[in-house]
Amino acid sequence: MAALKRFLARLSNLFHSGRAESELAREVAAHLALLEDDFRRRGLSPDEARRAARLALGGIDQAKELQRDARSFVWLEDLRRDLSYAVRSLGRSPGFAVIAILTLTLGIGANTAIFSVVNSVLLRPLPYADPDRLAGLFYHQPASESPTGVPRRLRVGLSVADLIELRRRTYVITHAGASGLSFMVMTGGNETTRLEGARVSPALLQTLGVRPVLGRIFTPADESVGAEPVVIISHAAWRRYFAGDPAALGRTVALDDVFARIPPSSARAPVSDGPTRYTIVGVMPESFSLGRQDQFWIPLGLTASHGRPQPRGDLIARLADGVSPGAAAAEVGGIVRELHNQKPLTSGARYEFVRLQDLVVAPLRPALLVLMTAVGFVLLIACVNVANLLFARTSAREREIAVRAALGGSRGRIIRQLLTETMVLTSAGAIAGIALAFGGIRLLRTLATTIPRLDLGVQLPFPRLEEIAVDTGALAFALAAAFVTAALCGLAPALRHSRVDQGATLRTRSERNRTRAVLVIAEVAMATALLVGGGLLIRSFANLATVRLGYDPSNVLTFQVGLPPDRYSSVELRAFAETLVARLEAAPGVTEAAYARQLPLVAIAENAWFRKTPSLPNPLPPNNPEGSPDARLVSTDYLDVMGIRVVAGRGFAQNDDAGRPRVLLVNEALARRDFPGEDPVGRFVYVGRDSDPWQIVGVVGDVRQFGQDQEPRPQLFADFRQWPDSDRVLFTFLGPYYAVRVDGDPAAVVAHARTIARSLDADAGLFNVATMEQLVANRISRPRMYAVLLGVFAGIAAALAAIGIYGVIAYAVAQRTHEIGVRMALGARPTDVIRLAVGDSLIRTAIGIALGLAAAAWLMRFLEGMLFGVTPLDLETFAVVAAGFAGLAALASFLPARRAAKVDPLIALGCE
Repeated sequence: MAALKRFLARLSNLFHSGRAESELAREVAAHLALLEDDFRRRGLSPDEARRAARLALGGIDQAKELQRDARSFVWLEDLRRDLSYAVRSLGRSPGFAVIAILTLTLGIGANTAIFSVVNSVLLRPLPYADPDRLAGLFYHQPASESPTGVPRRLRVGLSVADLIELRRRTYVITHAGASGLSFMVMTGGNETTRLEGARVSPALLQTLGVRPVLGRIFTPADESVGAEPVVIISHAAWRRYFAGDPAALGRTVALDDVFARIPPSSARAPVSDGPTRYTIVGVMPESFSLGRQDQFWIPLGLTASHGRPQPRGDLIARLADGVSPGAAAAEVGGIVRELHNQKPLTSGARYEFVRLQDLVVAPLRPALLVLMTAVGFVLLIACVNVANLLFARTSAREREIAVRAALGGSRGRIIRQLLTETMVLTSAGAIAGIALAFGGIRLLRTLATTIPRLDLGVQLPFPRLEEIAVDTGALAFALAAAFVTAALCGLAPALRHSRVDQGATLRTRSERNRTRAVLVIAEVAMATALLVGGGLLIRSFANLATVRLGYDPSNVLTFQVGLPPDRYSSVELRAFAETLVARLEAAPGVTEAAYARQLPLVAIAENAWFRKTPSLPNPLPPNNPEGSPDARLVSTDYLDVMGIRVVAGRGFAQNDDAGRPRVLLVNEALARRDFPGEDPVGRFVYVGRDSDPWQIVGVVGDVRQFGQDQEPRPQLFADFRQWPDSDRVLFTFLGPYYAVRVDGDPAAVVAHARTIARSLDADAGLFNVATMEQLVANRISRPRMYAVLLGVFAGIAAALAAIGIYGVIAYAVAQRTHEIGVRMALGARPTDVIRLAVGDSLIRTAIGIALGLAAAAWLMRFLEGMLFGVTPLDLETFAVVAAGFAGLAALASFLPARRAAKVDPLIALGCE
């Protein structure tokens, strides 16, 4: 009970320090009065009694200090006083405080922002049950099996029947599901539109352990023969097409399977039973994604139709507890090979389970690790800068520290006081850095957000983007960074300047200068390495942005038109496209219009068997043998609309229609490969399995069809009107892509196009609407983001390093003011003073730049996969960075040196 009373009394004194101080003063005064009375009774005079009482008490302040220690929590009281003193002390040096806080804000803020991204994308588990046990199965195909002669890693696809057999025969996985790409055309409602989604086995959603926000997930009954067609829609589709109405659950939608319109290899014409009525049974959460922008999910299906095999999907399994991925892959791979009647594994072939999370974030992992390393360098440079500032500040306070030591302050007490000031600075920097991190996340979202794309079935450009936020983990990281920064920045200066031996202090001044010189060299080296990395990425992005595309994307509007597939055969679809293009060309603001099976940047290649003789081998080769050129079916004016040059011969003409002699255009890459040293114009060639000849009438320039970073491939162009109806045109059933060269506002042309399309078919609808310039910009959005972020970090690092150099020179000049005055009084010229002040700095900078370039030469190999048109050891970038940073360092050194050269010798000598 007594201990509790003492604890409560100490706690009360802590929060009522004013009252406690008053009581303590009265008690000390009363005790002093009693001592004086006692000495007077012993015969001393009043003055002698007062002096004797004070001596007996041992000093009033010392006595109060002992009583405070006994009546309160000493360390809390010290902390309160240290914080109060630190705030007052920093308030007397606002310039130092502002520079230090800004430096720490940049370092902590950048690290917090990038950590938020890394934590959300790479570290945070996927929002599924026990996500670490989820994995996808891959087959490593050796070069001996690969048709290209290059080893490949392939996803393993299974049908529902395969999954049932797999689950029956193995216990190394507890659940197994599959997911395969699917396209549906949704008819009814206001307009027809195409949806991108996936066929999934019901077991997949059970494997993932996800729950819909409305309705239910699939059950095994949904994949059985004769089951009612059901569909689960995404949260985005629910809000877009059904206005987020809960009553959408249970409604039916007419969906026509696009792939069902593609004839199987045994058929010559498309076969389909028309649209199917699907019942909506669930709405998935907004965060749910299988790595694509899926809008719907339907059961994978157990039965084949129209001569097609059972549909397959990529295997996703949940590994059993205690089973390693390697052991599971070996057993499951063997079963898969038996199910598919494949031969035993050859040398170099193997199966591998890869974590689902690694599959989702694989495209971003290397870049995020590079960015995390970069911001780590920024924080280290910030720490070095603040440490140098603290060295300078505590050096100027040596007299104050000596006085505090003379008054009884221990070395530990002085160190705590100096570290408290550092903690105040880093805490302020952390708070401002967190605010900066929110802005950084916003910038990153802006850079990572892309406009609608034309390629199909690819991964999201920035997976898990919607999950990125400055959450509690990021806040904890910011606080941890603040504490670590305080220790790194403040401990060394505090230990050095807390020495009370003034002789030792003078003897170690040169040692301190060496320490600061080493710190400057370190931050120059780190800044140089960052600048090289930023320079390489910026040059790479500039190369991507200025590469010759082979077409002119300016003022070109692109879109597709959704039509009910059951109403249009291939011939009718071409007739619709021809009519739409003709009417578009008469619309206001339209210069030219065209259509094509694919546009540039559509990630679809359709190889066509290309040969110079009509003979057909026996047996026939596959439809798309390796090395076949990419076939582009286009309308007559396509080349003009897209700005593709005809470099020899002619382009397509209006009279190159059906029934006329077939004509063909080839690109320069195909001409170089198949007609080396020859003029291909006028030559007859054969395409596909058809024995009728095609005449090459022109050569067009190479087009970077699949992206700015992809070299042009051999291509041939044919007029849609001349393509034989008997030959399959795979993606015609997805609908052609339209390209319109506009002279005005694209939005107005979109409205005209929608009106014209609906006048031709009341159910028509436009989708994938974007300008070609947007699509080109979208394709390089990720390299642009990397270049901007690393460039910003490199710029911050360079600025901090320059500030550090400036601070070191300014401090050195201030320390040598008397020496400078003596030199100038003895006849030294201003240039001599500048040379004296700048010389050491330039040597340190040169050493730092050399070390930074050496480090960059080793580190830049990790950027190789992110570069285009530039090598990791690009000498031009290294030279420009070295020269530019040397000039920046020279400027930072020259400014304080010039100020020193203008000092009046009399004033300089009077400083002492």
